[in-house]
Amino acid sequence: MAQPPSTQTPPGSNRLVIIAAVVGLLAMILVNIYVAMVKRQVQEGEFGVYRLVTSLKPGDKLSQKNVKPLPMPKRYRDSFEGMVIEESTSKDDALTALLGTRVKSSARRNQFLSHDLFTDPNDTELDTRINTNLRLVALPVNSKTLPGNLQPGMYVDIEAQFPGGTLNILPVLERAEIFSVGSRSIADESQTSGRSQQRFTTISLQVTPQEATSLEKIKKLVIGDFELHLRNPNDNSTPKIPDGGINPQVLMLINR
Repeated sequence: MAQPPSTQTPPGSNRLVIIAAVVGLLAMILVNIYVAMVKRQVQEGEFGVYRLVTSLKPGDKLSQKNVKPLPMPKRYRDSFEGMVIEESTSKDDALTALLGTRVKSSARRNQFLSHDLFTDPNDTELDTRINTNLRLVALPVNSKTLPGNLQPGMYVDIEAQFPGGTLNILPVLERAEIFSVGSRSIADESQTSGRSQQRFTTISLQVTPQEATSLEKIKKLVIGDFELHLRNPNDNSTPKIPDGGINPQVLMLINR
């Protein structure tokens, strides 16, 4: 009489099953580790740009709801020259600095946010409005320290903090005429109505070539931004710098 087939597990088969399961588990762990590494490398190799989700017209203030952040691989970085860019997708410093700023030209929905939107088209002829034998220089300033609105053609005294303690604040220029605020110049001002509160980070002045060179050196020495003090346009006094020009005390600091 025929014997039924044996159901006994061959010796060593359980061990093979366990080994296969362990190998499969290790493979899955390694795959997960690899995927995590790739994701981290991709994130570290990205920069951020912004796409407009609404249209903008001249005079509109930029707000967070107008834009959507988009991560881009760093290999495309050169293709976005002139755009508002965050070098790391985890930061939004560049966008924050522009929030509340009025755009100077129209922009369509789905367009990338660019610095050109905040530049007056008339500034393409800015060089022709500079007086002969003078140079235009820009100084970083803190607009929050100035009461009211600063307009081209106004006069200010300029001070700054220098190394040597928090109280080492020196006048740099007295009765300096503002040529432009941000991207606004004297020639553009006649086309502007009203004086709404503005945010700006630079002012431009016309100075002699030698003063331009000195101011570039001073900018590298100053701690923080330059401070502005608004003055009456009919006030021609220069009590702190009687001879005019850049404060000799400041020039001594940069010539050490």
